Amino acid sequence: MAGNFSFYLVTDPHFFELSLGGEGEAYEARSRTDQKCVAETGAIIDAGFLKIAEDSETKVVLIPGDLVYRGEQASNEGFIKKLEWLEERGKTIYLITARHDYGETPYPVGFVGKECVRVEGTPREKLRELYHHYGFDQAISEHKSMSYVVELTKSIRLLALNCDGDCKDFRGLWPDQLEWALEQIKDAHENGCYIFAMTHYPLLPFSPFANLVADTHLTDWEMLANTFADAGLDLIFTGHMHAQAVTEFKSKNGNMITDVQTGSFVGYPCSYRKVTFLDDDKIDIKSYTIEDFDWDKGGKTAEEYFKWRFDRMITDIIDAMAYDFAFFTRLFGGPEKNKKLKVPVTAVGRLLQKMTLKGLGRLLFFKVDKSIENILVKDLAVEFVRNVFGGNEPYVDGTPVNDAVRKLLKRLRPVTKIIEKKAGAKNPVLSDIDKFVLDTIGDEKQRDYNTVLNIKWKREEQNQCQKQA
Repeated sequence: MAGNFSFYLVTDPHFFELSLGGEGEAYEARSRTDQKCVAETGAIIDAGFLKIAEDSETKVVLIPGDLVYRGEQASNEGFIKKLEWLEERGKTIYLITARHDYGETPYPVGFVGKECVRVEGTPREKLRELYHHYGFDQAISEHKSMSYVVELTKSIRLLALNCDGDCKDFRGLWPDQLEWALEQIKDAHENGCYIFAMTHYPLLPFSPFANLVADTHLTDWEMLANTFADAGLDLIFTGHMHAQAVTEFKSKNGNMITDVQTGSFVGYPCSYRKVTFLDDDKIDIKSYTIEDFDWDKGGKTAEEYFKWRFDRMITDIIDAMAYDFAFFTRLFGGPEKNKKLKVPVTAVGRLLQKMTLKGLGRLLFFKVDKSIENILVKDLAVEFVRNVFGGNEPYVDGTPVNDAVRKLLKRLRPVTKIIEKKAGAKNPVLSDIDKFVLDTIGDEKQRDYNTVLNIKWKREEQNQCQKQA
């Protein structure tokens, strides 16, 4: 293994060409429901790329998809200019494209006053031509799915997997694509090289709630995780969910694979990673966030600005429960589909506007620690969601918030038992509601940002690899 090889990982930059319109009523309406910044993407990417460029020792940058906002041709052309700027400063960039990078789904738009207007999109079949210089030209093997393998060093290979699938409901690898990937893993091992992968969608559900939502991970993820782990692939880098997470999976045969998912470059927490191969069996992962960028942030720091943008999105949804049921249900199938829920949802929404943790405790006959009793339930709910995406969820056993949630769950036990009986049969993750909730708000490992992984490969293959290097 080449000692101290390192690379940067940038996920979901979602560049938006500002000339398409980054202000006005239509833009603001869209912006308020988006976790990521949109108009600000150019300034944020410039700031992040500048920091990466300043590291003269690390030459490689990996980007696993969602390069632009919604497949706009102008955005793809503008993002390539930013890649060229980074390349001119000594970086070699390997990327894959994903569903936001072509113009069919979702359709590309610009914003003019009150209107969203159609703009020229990039056909998916044109993406390889546009981005051929960033991985495809260097490939030692390529699959028709726009997946490829490159040699990062003489002893380390990257398996770049495009997971667009059918560009609709199937987010995964076709049988022939998986067969090709397994052949590449085998070939790397037979030649004494270590190989790891990157793909856009997470391989593994990164949070308990991700087990409930199909769009949070690859289709057939359990089959793929078992197959890859048993083939000797033990590390994969992913994006898509704009969340910081490090998740492990052990196959039925006892083999491990780790999914390192990274948050969006342009949406809270605006993170990126540096990955360093330290020695024969360890990989060091450090995370960074965008510390500042050239934008009118209204007197806020970059961190405050990103939190404000994220919190506004979740707060608007909670507020809509109370005051705009039509808007709220547009996120969950529309008002007609959910009309039976209007009364209870509105009641809960209005209750959340003013209720504190102390008030909730009084309502359900439990006490909360004085240090948190004046926190609004609404504000804590927003923080819970933010923490899931931000990673390192802090409310572990022993914290006042964890204690309050445990007491709440105890009071709600008659209800949660019914949910467990009905829903748990369909999805095992709901068979223990207490664990589901507590695991969501608290992460005992606290390694979503910085960690050292013990990466396993056959020692005899490693020795051969060192001789070749």
